[in-house]
Amino acid sequence: MKIVLYLHLHQPWRLARFRFLDLGSGRSYFDLERNLAIFRGISERCYRPALDRLARALAEHPGFRLSLSITGTFLEQARLAAPDVIERLRALYATGRVALLAETYYHSLAFLVPPPELAEEVAQHRAMLEREFGARPSVLRMTELAYSDDLARFAESQRFTGMLAEGWEGVLGGQPPTYRYCAASAPTVNLLLRHYRLSDDVGFRFSSKEWSEHPLTADKYARWLAATPGEVVGLFMDFETFGEHHAARTGILEFLSALPSEVAHHPHLEWATVEEAIAGHPRAPLSVPVTMSWADQNRDLGAWLGNDLQRSAFEAAKKVGVVARRSSDPAVLEDWRKLLTSDHFYYMYVSGHGADQGVHQYFSSYESPYDAYANYMNALTDLRRRALDRLGVPVLK
Repeated sequence: MKIVLYLHLHQPWRLARFRFLDLGSGRSYFDLERNLAIFRGISERCYRPALDRLARALAEHPGFRLSLSITGTFLEQARLAAPDVIERLRALYATGRVALLAETYYHSLAFLVPPPELAEEVAQHRAMLEREFGARPSVLRMTELAYSDDLARFAESQRFTGMLAEGWEGVLGGQPPTYRYCAASAPTVNLLLRHYRLSDDVGFRFSSKEWSEHPLTADKYARWLAATPGEVVGLFMDFETFGEHHAARTGILEFLSALPSEVAHHPHLEWATVEEAIAGHPRAPLSVPVTMSWADQNRDLGAWLGNDLQRSAFEAAKKVGVVARRSSDPAVLEDWRKLLTSDHFYYMYVSGHGADQGVHQYFSSYESPYDAYANYMNALTDLRRRALDRLGVPVLK
């Protein structure tokens, strides 16, 4: 059984407070100091200690493997707030036992806007990985693990050999998530599926004292892995799981350090990168006609487009994207792409309840989803004015 530990590194460019009265003021939409302060805090609690523990695990356990994806907006903030984090990432990749994945540069909803936006963002991200790390990834990870037959065809057109996807019963039709599959729409693209129960045991439940399995220890978790049937188990989660979503006091960092040793007690378990695990003959083709993701209980796009606020904002963003492209102004296009980052729509979520609602509230700093919507729309309206101004089109007052 191959174990694939895949961690995602992302931070959005959060918006500053942008009021209607700020339209035309020339103010930045993004709160630079706040974003960098947040990044410095997470670096102290999570990025540095977890990266250092992973480096030690790679040094002490020759069989240990790891996979990472790093958004462009994460790297931009790291360069300004904590450049040593980038150096730690480079050192991990230099071991030859860490794979880097391709994705959208801005962690955006580019896959839902007309071409060529998705292709351009993925190309921008690939260029960043080659420039910063010398990496040429062969596996694609879409924003929030979005996957569909159409996205598989896109991956094939971009010459990727694999994609990640959620191992959800709703599309597996009774098949287990612990085997390689190929895309029914693009058979050259192999699929590696997330084992969401085992992933969420760490990502979401680790620090819950109400959970029947609390406390979760590395030896217990390794036994669960050893008892899992199949060929490959995908443990996919946010990097911030280790020290941020679960604070150091919960023992999450010690769990991360101990896991490679505990896995070694089970000879049939071996670590693999996504590129190693995805190679080989697939079990069967998998068809996913409607886009799924790893977000929320419904595993669809509802986390970003599930209510009228979100859909209104996204449709407006698509329209502004047309004039932003026509403006031929790199600064306008860059700001539009930052506004296309999925997080902004995530903050507008109002349609859920229970665990889903709590997760959305955890990530948002707005007083309400309506406040997030109003702030976003003010910034987007100002961006539209800028784009039209570059085109010499008068803006109605």
